[in-house]
Amino acid sequence: MLDFVRSPPAAATYSALINLCLHQRALKEAKRVHVHMKSSGFIPSVFILNCLLDLYCKCESLVDAQQLFDETCDRDLCSWNIMISGYAKVGRVKEARSLFDGMPKRDNFSWTAMVSGYVRHDQPDEALELFRVMQRYEGIKCYKFMVSSALSAFTAIQALGIGKEIHCHVTRIGLDSDAVVWSSLCDIYFEDGRREEGFALFSDFLKSGMRPNEFTFVGVLNACAVETSEDLGTQVHGYMTRIGFNPFSFAASSLVHMYSKCGDIDNAKKVSDLMPHPDLVSWTSLINGYS
Repeated sequence: MLDFVRSPPAAATYSALINLCLHQRALKEAKRVHVHMKSSGFIPSVFILNCLLDLYCKCESLVDAQQLFDETCDRDLCSWNIMISGYAKVGRVKEARSLFDGMPKRDNFSWTAMVSGYVRHDQPDEALELFRVMQRYEGIKCYKFMVSSALSAFTAIQALGIGKEIHCHVTRIGLDSDAVVWSSLCDIYFEDGRREEGFALFSDFLKSGMRPNEFTFVGVLNACAVETSEDLGTQVHGYMTRIGFNPFSFAASSLVHMYSKCGDIDNAKKVSDLMPHPDLVSWTSLINGYS
């Protein structure tokens, strides 16, 4: 279509085409749109350039993304964030960090993308170091995704002391009202073997009136299985039943695992029978329980 257009199309046309290419992950067609944009004499806004930059990153064509980024004179904060996120998601954290360090200005997205990139690609020490640097910057608030990423790093390196430090920080800034953060905090104690403290934290969580998510239930049920604490596991099961947990969820598999580890095969079988499609974890737990 563009080949038959003599004058430069409107910005809305290019924007719509780039968006269509993005949804279809049509990299080849997107490059044709980009070439036409250059040859037609059209001067794109930073918004359209960022859309194209985002497309290249999501299609993992980082060479094209970097070239466009380098050619763009009026790039904004969004341009930097797109590039950092693009590199971080595919594991090229050195390139992401190089861009991050060269940013004229950063926002919460910049910090979160970099910290979560380190966590996602098994570099918890670097995530931890960057998180502490971030805490020293005035005006930067910790949002739940940032805190969850940091807590994942602490869990990975079993840094309970630092986890407690962040726990205090979370409470101080008011993020203790978020289920995702609570789940991550509980995981730190469970993974470190401090299960009594983890159970106490879970109890505080329930008293707060917030509703746990599936990840929270999985963490506490797995801890119950390790401790063969069926009484507590049964109480958690009762709470899950009262709030109507999803039998399709992986929390149901954790229930089967918990009952099997505690030697209560009857209840393990009952939970398994209620699952529409028992998974491998559930079947394995039952088999081990019967054996």
